[in-house]
Amino acid sequence: MIELPAPIENRLIHAAQDAGQNLEVFLNRLLDEYAEDQADAKLAESAYKEFIESGESSISLEKLMADNGL
Repeated sequence: MIELPAPIENRLIHAAQDAGQNLEVFLNRLLDEYAEDQADAKLAESAYKEFIESGESSISLEKLMADNGL
């Protein structure tokens, strides 16, 4: 069991109620999403480092959009 300050616990309870879920389900979903976000961030960082180390040149977002008619 984790002790949370009352204001944080109340916010979580209200957020769970607003989502139509009990607190346990809501917290499990939050933790799953957090873990997934952390894994995605590590993959993105690894891919970015690999790109930088490759020496490949990049293009601007504006050019990418213009080249693709966006």
